Amino acid sequence: DDKVYLFDKDSSTPLWSYVTGGDVFSVAISADGEYIVSGSHDSKLHLFDKDSSTPLWSYTAEDHIMSVSISEDGEYIVAGSHDADDKVYFFDKDSSTPLWNKTTEGDVFSVAISADGSYIVASSDNNDKIRVFQRGSSTPVIDIQHSSNIRDVAISANGQYFAVCGQMGLEYYSTASSTPLWSWEAGGGADGSRYGNQVV
Repeated sequence: DDKVYLFDKDSSTPLWSYVTGGDVFSVAISADGEYIVSGSHDSKLHLFDKDSSTPLWSYTAEDHIMSVSISEDGEYIVAGSHDADDKVYFFDKDSSTPLWNKTTEGDVFSVAISADGSYIVASSDNNDKIRVFQRGSSTPVIDIQHSSNIRDVAISANGQYFAVCGQMGLEYYSTASSTPLWSWEAGGGADGSRYGNQVV
């Protein structure tokens, strides 16, 4: 139904809902529950305060917003876009103008941000790239050309480690190196595929 819903944990009745212009692909909430961010098929990124269904601000990319993540305190937001856009966007919560963006030449399927917003990891699927950024720059500190499709990424609260999930199974990295600390190969399905879809 193209909506973002906010719930209190004690009730299945939404506190509020907001109608977007397309399928809602990704939502994230700050650790204290004060801020909610959503990305949708209509190329919109919306930031909400928990007390209102009216966005604090909205940003329109050139194509679908596929993945969003927000820092623990809600101060920083990262978003990844798809198809005609293929960008990683980085925002401060106080402005709908990105602090920076980075063209990836591939659909950005997954983004993650550390608790304090100091590190960002992003994966682009059709060119099999994994990139790690520091908050202050759109130039990656790590840029990995991978050999298989990447479905999801996650990063530790302190920004020192990140995990990558995809066709190969799971890989675990330090943000100081492009070489995995270890890897684990998922079991194959009936068709021989080895896809993992989510890592947290």
